[in-house]
Amino acid sequence: MGGKLRRFVQASCLVLFCLLLGTAETGSFFGLPSDLFLRLDPLVGTAIPLVTRTLIPALFPAVFTILLAILAGRIFCGWLCPMGATLDIFGGAVRRLLGRGKSGKRHVSAPVPRSLKYLMLAVILAAALCGVNLAFWASPIPLTTRLYALVLHPLGLEGIGQGLEAVSPLLERAGAIDWLYWHPDTRYFYTSWFVGAFWFALIVLESARPRFWCRCLCPAGALLGLFSRFAFWKRHVSTNCTSCGRCSAQCPAGILKENPALSQPSECLTCQTCVSACSHKAVSFGFGNSPSAFSSPHHPMLPARRAFCASLAAGAALAGLSHADALWPSTASGGLVRPPGSRPETDFLNRCLRCGECMKACPTGGLQPIWFQAGFSGMFTPFLDPRSGACRPDCAACGAVCPTQAIHALPLEEKKWAKTGTAVIDRKTCLAWAEDRRCMVCKENCPYGAVDVVVQKGHRAPVPVVHEKRCYGCGFCEKHCPKSPPAIVVEPVGALRLNDASFEKTAKAAGLELEPGQHQGRTAESNEGKLGIPPGFLE
Repeated sequence: MGGKLRRFVQASCLVLFCLLLGTAETGSFFGLPSDLFLRLDPLVGTAIPLVTRTLIPALFPAVFTILLAILAGRIFCGWLCPMGATLDIFGGAVRRLLGRGKSGKRHVSAPVPRSLKYLMLAVILAAALCGVNLAFWASPIPLTTRLYALVLHPLGLEGIGQGLEAVSPLLERAGAIDWLYWHPDTRYFYTSWFVGAFWFALIVLESARPRFWCRCLCPAGALLGLFSRFAFWKRHVSTNCTSCGRCSAQCPAGILKENPALSQPSECLTCQTCVSACSHKAVSFGFGNSPSAFSSPHHPMLPARRAFCASLAAGAALAGLSHADALWPSTASGGLVRPPGSRPETDFLNRCLRCGECMKACPTGGLQPIWFQAGFSGMFTPFLDPRSGACRPDCAACGAVCPTQAIHALPLEEKKWAKTGTAVIDRKTCLAWAEDRRCMVCKENCPYGAVDVVVQKGHRAPVPVVHEKRCYGCGFCEKHCPKSPPAIVVEPVGALRLNDASFEKTAKAAGLELEPGQHQGRTAESNEGKLGIPPGFLE
């Protein structure tokens, strides 16, 4: 009964996780925030406040996860974590395909020590104390969000599109004409192949050693394991135990190999598989202690002191490299256009989880993860790539789904003043400037009216110019520029990156005129007079 209940809860949590991610554009699902599971991640809730030296109210749900560990051990890992459920599903599928059966090699020790996850936790927390965020490399919920947002969701949409195309003759014959003209919004994210390869490796390890990630690598599991030492609800073994080893063979955590009667609360996932496997009804879970529920002499499998100190030193060294990396001109992120409402770069990097939630929420697909353009410390962070999609004036979804507020959650009235950059024209490649060809695509697509075309001495065709005070940096001009590469690009010149001040007041104080539609249709005048083109041509 316990196993069936756990699988039901696991499946329900994974479905809820996917539904919340699927409604990221709206920011909530029946009142639940779309980033709910990110807020529950204990490592995120511990490391990010250490890095920023501030309390982040949106991460307070992580306290619930830690309190749950004190009450019932690592029940979050065994019952609620979408990463554990994902690994169970895909790892189990691979094992069945390979004919290894349902249990696999659960009783066999993993090829790396369990203490490795505690060492990874030490590295991340040491770096956090030094002011550098490394949690995104190994925190389970951001990793899982990245998989579903950047890999599985696009693959699913692509599969739907290919399937509709394949059955289009049947749809036409059945009279379902509407389906013939519906095309899913397929998109591609730059780092998706890396994310896919990373998860492929995890699934291979999972197929060989069930819950390998949870056993040996998960720093969030290590953090919960430290608190689970004091768990009130734990595994009990009665005197009916015959040491037959059935529970040991089925235990996904592989902690019952030496003696089935031993209890290791810091490593137990409270999955209750051992309860279902025991034919003598000798195993149960409950509150309190029993004479036979003693601890393993190796409990809690903490690393040796020398290895622990080395991990702390490694975390501090990585933090130092990240600080130096941010100062190195060739890897500085000054050339990146960040999402609207982003904090100043250092604070942005300290808070960003690289989870992909904002990229999934972006309706145009313009937010993309980066590689090394911002150095090691900026890997996988979002930037605006107008060629993939421009920033719509009527959308503020990216800030609404950011759990750490690396991107401010701004109302639309405030968001329209959060200037992301300024469009710059390359006169050497622009059709009008370089080839004297009449082209006004950038003007016609600018929602802020920041581009005008003017008569310029020495040019037969009118040429475009950008009014910096009106330009938001949305990227519509770059998106629709007929040249490849585009002759007009958005650069982070004049971008507003604030921590606490009002974007509207700061923008107005700087003389910005960021009102969508206010300047549209205006025909600019050069010092030579008005343009000689028919009225309404620019409308």
